Amino acid sequence: MPVRHTTVYDSPLGEMLLASDGQALTGLWFEGQRHAAAGLSPDATPRDDLPVFEAARSWLRSYFSGEKNVEPPALRLEGTPFQGCVWDALREVPYGSTVTYGELAARVGRRLGRATSARAVGSAVGRNPVSVIVGCHRVLGARGELTGYAGGLWRKRALLALERDGVVAREATERPAALVAALADVWERSVRATHDFLLPGEVERLRAVVPDALEGVPRLLVAEEAGTPVGFLGADGDFVEMLFVDPGWRGRGVGRVLMSRATEALGAREVSVNEQNPQAVGFYEHLGFSAYRRTPVDDDGRPYPLLYMRLA
Repeated sequence: MPVRHTTVYDSPLGEMLLASDGQALTGLWFEGQRHAAAGLSPDATPRDDLPVFEAARSWLRSYFSGEKNVEPPALRLEGTPFQGCVWDALREVPYGSTVTYGELAARVGRRLGRATSARAVGSAVGRNPVSVIVGCHRVLGARGELTGYAGGLWRKRALLALERDGVVAREATERPAALVAALADVWERSVRATHDFLLPGEVERLRAVVPDALEGVPRLLVAEEAGTPVGFLGADGDFVEMLFVDPGWRGRGVGRVLMSRATEALGAREVSVNEQNPQAVGFYEHLGFSAYRRTPVDDDGRPYPLLYMRLA
């Protein structure tokens, strides 16, 4: 086996390990992904300057910026003949499209000239060594549900949202003033569209403290379209402190993308929500949260009852 080389790419969805035999990309895995680094030589050495790594980084930058149909770097996928057939079929699923495991199995069966089970195809999909470029995230369950992604379902949901709407969610480790101001604007638009129960002057009063809250929350996830924030989530430990989506993006899966990452990657399990905002209550209930406590006033003692909800 030839000596392999590796490098790391810091994507909006977490670090990715890249592997190469010196000529082609042989592996691309998210941090914590099942089967990560499978088949990688034990004497693999870091080498950032390989041309194929630069080509892969360029492709990833373009992809996570929402660009479509960018020519991928050279690939060399190592697996069984059956796995190779499945991976070839995956590469033919267009950007922004999806396919069920059953449909993919039928395509593979036609290639092989024999019937192939969705279970066998699913196993090969799970062993795909080059995530994202070979689009295993585009494979869905029989009813269109998200199932079985080695990098985590929250990443699968995020990748599909990126390809569908151009929205990418990232963690904001740095919070420059321009970002904080843009997120405060999202907050105000969201509140004015959904919090019609607030007394006169309350939006202005609350807006004044939003920047400090954004700067102080330990974990901040930001959803952006073409670099413009369309939603954000703040979490402190296992508690979701804030979740707001621009009204123009409500109902398009932005909140679900942020909450999936918060619950699956950050360990969030609890949230508080205004009882007078039934749409928000219903959203959390749909995600599996249920109320375990009610207070007649909010944290500032204002007449806005809160429901404390916990993920079942």
